Amino acid sequence: MASILDQLDRLGNKHPHQLLYSFLDLNGNPLESYTYASFLHRTKAIAGRLREEHGFAPGERLLLAYPPGLEMICAFFGCVRAGLIPVPVYPPGSRGFQSALYKMVHISKDCQAAGVLTSSDYRASLKTNLTRSGVTASGVDVDYISNLPWIVTEDFRDLASDEAVYEPSKVLFLQYTSGSTMEPKGVIVSHENILDTYQIVIDHPNPVVVSWLPQYHDMGLIGCYLYPALKGGTTYGFAPVDFIQRPALWFDAIKTYRATATAAPNFAFDYCLRAGRLSKESLEDCDLSSLEVLMVAAEPVKPETFTRFLETFQAYGLKSQSFYAAYGLAENTLAVTLAGRKIVSVNKRALALGKARMTTEVSEIDAATQIVSCGTPLPGIDVKIVDPERHIALKDGMVGEIWIAGSGKCLGYWKNPEMTLKQFRARLVDDSPYDDGYLKTGDMGFFHDGELYVCGRIKDMIILRGQNYYPQDIESVVERASGLIRGNCVAAFQIHEDSDPALAIVAEVKNPKALPDARKIATAVRNYLNVEVALISFIAPRAIPRTSSGKIMRHKAKQMWLNGEFTVLSELAREKDAGTEEACSQIHTSFDSLKA
Repeated sequence: MASILDQLDRLGNKHPHQLLYSFLDLNGNPLESYTYASFLHRTKAIAGRLREEHGFAPGERLLLAYPPGLEMICAFFGCVRAGLIPVPVYPPGSRGFQSALYKMVHISKDCQAAGVLTSSDYRASLKTNLTRSGVTASGVDVDYISNLPWIVTEDFRDLASDEAVYEPSKVLFLQYTSGSTMEPKGVIVSHENILDTYQIVIDHPNPVVVSWLPQYHDMGLIGCYLYPALKGGTTYGFAPVDFIQRPALWFDAIKTYRATATAAPNFAFDYCLRAGRLSKESLEDCDLSSLEVLMVAAEPVKPETFTRFLETFQAYGLKSQSFYAAYGLAENTLAVTLAGRKIVSVNKRALALGKARMTTEVSEIDAATQIVSCGTPLPGIDVKIVDPERHIALKDGMVGEIWIAGSGKCLGYWKNPEMTLKQFRARLVDDSPYDDGYLKTGDMGFFHDGELYVCGRIKDMIILRGQNYYPQDIESVVERASGLIRGNCVAAFQIHEDSDPALAIVAEVKNPKALPDARKIATAVRNYLNVEVALISFIAPRAIPRTSSGKIMRHKAKQMWLNGEFTVLSELAREKDAGTEEACSQIHTSFDSLKA
């Protein structure tokens, strides 16, 4: 069986002393580094200890819970070399602790983890946060992960034996989605998935990548640590929080190491454009001329942000051909399309009716919306726009669900055959040239002049700073937070607050004279899902619209709220602080559970 280790070992023999990974501190100084040879030695040491000293059996799953740094990458490859299946997870920290812990408990149960690999500092901080939070009394099964063996890998430096060779698992790793933050699904990523896609995603022979993206997220892990290593490149990483505290570090590292590639979600480009985020001195020293790829992905791309960033940084060497948008998802090994640079203006009403009608007349400006292209499909990946109800492929210019087939499609969801069949094995009515069908993405889009434009989610997904939230998860938390709220009578939907996506909640109360504590509910949502609530409206009973079968009509509820059709008994809107502390807080939150 082909393994990513075969390619990495070949590169290690070819140029053992070349730098593979380096991790930087807030000031840009290397904290730890590995050459290809030293990294290979380290992964062999970890593999031997896990198999021979700790006795893990082939194919067992191990959670990787590490703070930002290279130890997580070492542990990842160590598991792969040992024939084990690594499962990267967000390590719960002091901020958003409960929601991250709930997710970690779910993942460990779902994949039936045999242990947790971690660092000594993180293990100690987790115990402290557990004590401080009192989460053990909240009904969450913390004992499940507490009873697993927690193994500190930092001391695994020497080979346990004479370089024992283990058969790799067919499953390379499990990438848990962040779509439903309360019940994420484990995407099965194979060695073949990575080997079939890394060459077409990165075409530079020896890429130099700078990344502050989370290492437990596919955009960071696959795009910035796995792909570059297999291409014989070098990655300079640093922590997401360091980017938030000092965004100039991103630009400094690009200049210092003559980076050829880097990537980030839309909000990061927005963040860098805010007044005062980058000092005059740091801009004077900025040089982006080495970049061949500056990719924006992981969340909807704002046309204004895209245009402003390019216009601003062209003066500092950024080439227009280097800056582009992309589309991808965990279920398709990260990338689907690349090199989107065009912005089209589309008639809003036609779009709502499923047609992408381009607008060019000045008189139509108010009735139009702009969308940034996500580029063209990668070689070997077939993208169809499909009527989600009739399973019929649509022509260019028609809006439908994005379906994908080809080498990038992952194997399915871990131990979830029903969902795997539904999402990964979809069929067109006129049959399919692919034996295993198409991947249904749940995203809506259209093709125009051969390029893909993504419009939004097919259902009621709420997308806040690159993170997907299912409304039913939020609604469930709201109902549990107060006994004064009617069961199954809550609607959560996405609104816009100062042009940014935000979360709104409309809830029916049992008694108009006894209103719940809105702040308590907002706190519950924050604790359980790690998302801020922009607005909570309490309304009278039997006001939320429903289908004939009793399902809540969230889109109609949103329209009713926008039109002022509800009788609002009480409403709480958050007070936004434009200062640095609040801005940093909001952006940091997006990385606490960032998902593709």
